[in-house]
Amino acid sequence: MVEDPADPAPQRARRVAPLTILAVLAIAAIWLTDVSTGPEYGFAVFYLIPIAFAAWFLGRLPGLVVAALATLAWISADIASREAIPVSASVWNGITRGVIFAALAWLIDQIRRERLALRTVNAHREESLALVAHTLRQSAEEIQAALPDITSAPLNAAERNALLRLRRQSRNFSRFAEDVLDVGQMEAGRFHMSRSHLDLCELARQIANEADAERCQLVLQSHAVWVDADADRLRTAIEHLVDNALRFSPSGSTVLVTVSDNDGHARVIVRDRGVGFAKSQIPQIFKKYGRVRTERTRDTVGVGLGLYVVRLIAEAHGGTVSAKSIGLGQGSTFTLSLPLAEAPAEAATGT
Repeated sequence: MVEDPADPAPQRARRVAPLTILAVLAIAAIWLTDVSTGPEYGFAVFYLIPIAFAAWFLGRLPGLVVAALATLAWISADIASREAIPVSASVWNGITRGVIFAALAWLIDQIRRERLALRTVNAHREESLALVAHTLRQSAEEIQAALPDITSAPLNAAERNALLRLRRQSRNFSRFAEDVLDVGQMEAGRFHMSRSHLDLCELARQIANEADAERCQLVLQSHAVWVDADADRLRTAIEHLVDNALRFSPSGSTVLVTVSDNDGHARVIVRDRGVGFAKSQIPQIFKKYGRVRTERTRDTVGVGLGLYVVRLIAEAHGGTVSAKSIGLGQGSTFTLSLPLAEAPAEAATGT
């Protein structure tokens, strides 16, 4: 029997007796109604309810037992209410219904088992990913710590570029690890957000400079754009959008990062000249492990968690994230929209 990771055996054992009694009482109530209303009204279909209940919550054997009890109840009700019909006919009709009842109990239990098997596989996969993420994050931190400070080290151009690539890849590994761990917490509702007033323009400027100052072109409002958000998680979301645009764009091409505010919303818009996607692929992009698979993206490292994380963070802040593209090879535009916050008092007064 497949064990439900969210429903341990002791917990199931404690509820078998009360739920079985509840199913039997339901059969008794249906039988009493069936007998009291006479043969003009059929109640056979209502016996399916306690059968389905027992099979789904208690398993195959209790479901079959309840199906047998429902069959006996139907036969006795049929004999009591239709005296003109031979008992043998009632028994035969009851047996045919009993077969249907038993088949229903078996099918429902089979669906339940397959569902539990999928949940178990998914739980094991998430545990394995979390273990890999912890190991990868630790390795990335060790690599970062071991890298020399390229701003002061006497390096030639080739060595400097190699170290920059290594540092960038270690950050990618660290971000992947954080994504895996964050997704588990967000989906389980166990993550905590520490909101504060943030200037979205300043945050976008920092992220663009850290990602690739030469390739990221910024278009910012002349005034601060304030949002009430968790700084670390919002940074993660914008970093994903910018990094995604850089990775899937041709080398040397620019990525346009725009921060604007209108209609009561603050928006970060990231435009690239990369691989793009078809309109039919948009629903897949923000799903867990969702990726646009083309010849140009086949060799790109990633598992499809980044944009899913962006969506979860946006929704946690009461915002949205959207994507659009003219088509494959035509670049793409991602828009992160958040509720606009009022400027702090000191900013509003200019002090």
